[in-house]
Amino acid sequence: MPKDTTSTKATTAKRVRRAVKPAGRKRAAAPAPVTHEQIALRAYQLHLAGVGADPMDNWLRAERELVTA
Repeated sequence: MPKDTTSTKATTAKRVRRAVKPAGRKRAAAPAPVTHEQIALRAYQLHLAGVGADPMDNWLRAERELVTA
């Protein structure tokens, strides 16, 4: 005798796919933020090297160098 296929919804369970996070993967540590003292020291080094004539230019260049590094 053939099976009745009209009532298969009631007997079959719906499968749910769940996302699985990989256990071995870790996030890289975020770099420490650049401090005021680090920028001031680099700007002073630029001043001593005679790179920029303007203290504000030295500060901005030091900040740019440290943030991108």
